[in-house]
Amino acid sequence: MKSFTVHNLLITLACIISFSFLSCTTAEYIKTGMEYEPLPPDTEVKVLLTVDKSNFDEIGIADIGGVSLPVRIEKAKQIALNKGGNVIVPVGICDEEAQKRIRSGYIIQSFYILKSKDLVSVSKTTEVPQTTTEEVTEEPFPEKQSATFTQLLQQYPFLQGKTFSNEMQPLKFYKIPPSLTVYGLSNYKLCLMQFDKENSVLVFIPSNKIPVIKKLIESPKSISVDYTPLGVYKDKYPVLQMLP
Repeated sequence: MKSFTVHNLLITLACIISFSFLSCTTAEYIKTGMEYEPLPPDTEVKVLLTVDKSNFDEIGIADIGGVSLPVRIEKAKQIALNKGGNVIVPVGICDEEAQKRIRSGYIIQSFYILKSKDLVSVSKTTEVPQTTTEEVTEEPFPEKQSATFTQLLQQYPFLQGKTFSNEMQPLKFYKIPPSLTVYGLSNYKLCLMQFDKENSVLVFIPSNKIPVIKKLIESPKSISVDYTPLGVYKDKYPVLQMLP
């Protein structure tokens, strides 16, 4: 009886140690660029797999250790906000095989911490424009830019971070596949949408838009979608993020 009790105790201790190891997340940050003030906690931090570096300022690199890709992404987002960044770029997961390897087991993964140039220019502005009673001549608001399916499929690295608008018809919701968890949009729903007569796209839908999309699936009807490109799934479905 004593032997059995000790045996069970050892098993319990082993389970506790294993659980602690698996749930442990470590982080190390290396400054590589300018320092900025922290951003508000509710600021959206985008996850991009590839970027045009001319559109961003590099702030630093975060090495995150852990077994869960979503947890590593959330930790990288927290570091980005603390360092004034609004974009993180996971290193080395641009293809399906690399994404599969990076989701299994405890690994240390690197993330570039970046700041969009439009935010950089705002943060560096110190002068407050003076108000006048004179009439100000302003350019009219530009029309929303559309993208073709071929552009979204082949040129998405150059389109990331930009806003487009296209008419689409929602078809059905899908469970987010593991390879798309890299975008850190676990609070979104994934919807297959008819982009044109021959092609479909996958769109991450924000929570405030989900009821509208559900009704359009039942109708069925099309909707004008404002979005930013994220990547491509299985080499044939552009992946988009619908803007709130």
